[in-house]
Amino acid sequence: MNLKKMDLKSLKSKPTVMWSLVAILIFAGICTLFYAFSGGNGDAAATADSDINIIYTNAAATVNAQQMTLQAAVTATPNLTLLTPSATFAPLITTTGQPLSLITPTRPAPTSGCDMSIYVSDVTVPDGTAMTAGQTFTKTWKVSNTGACTWTATYKLVFVAGEGMGGASTPIGKEVKPGESVDISVNLTAPAKSGELKGTWRLSNDKSAAFGDSLTVVIKIGTVPTPTKTPGGYPN
Repeated sequence: MNLKKMDLKSLKSKPTVMWSLVAILIFAGICTLFYAFSGGNGDAAATADSDINIIYTNAAATVNAQQMTLQAAVTATPNLTLLTPSATFAPLITTTGQPLSLITPTRPAPTSGCDMSIYVSDVTVPDGTAMTAGQTFTKTWKVSNTGACTWTATYKLVFVAGEGMGGASTPIGKEVKPGESVDISVNLTAPAKSGELKGTWRLSNDKSAAFGDSLTVVIKIGTVPTPTKTPGGYPN
């Protein structure tokens, strides 16, 4: 009976010991965790304090540097250099005194019309040619057909004003197409007059209608000798 009682007591005491050990282990773990967390928070706080101190130190250094820079800028003596503007003037244009070239006007060509012509040049006996009374000559002009129609051979050179000088209406004698030029002539005789004499001629179509530029002949005749009478009443 006594043995049985002892065994039952021993069996009842074993769970108590085990739970005591578990409690000790749990407490030890809690203490370890608490210590660990307490130590970590202390390091973090120390690190934070250190970072703040570094920031304050850098800020103070920056402010000090800025103050020194401003003081140097205020106390520095300005050294200003005045720029003197320089202007370069182009030389004035000077004339050389050479005479201006004269522009010879050109006759505009007609743009419409059937029978039209323009004077081109004097081929013979230019205006102002000296002649003697009674001298015969042939006056020739060069003209150009500027119209839209072809001149037939029956187109004529006709006298219109001034000194006729014995000339007669003269056919041009050939066909002249638009754009072509032709020489037209008339036989004349210097009259028994002195001074400058002028006659005007024009072209005329087959309907006797004059057209185109006026064509002039201008000659100069010296003093006409006065005939003298010889014995018997006949002039020399």
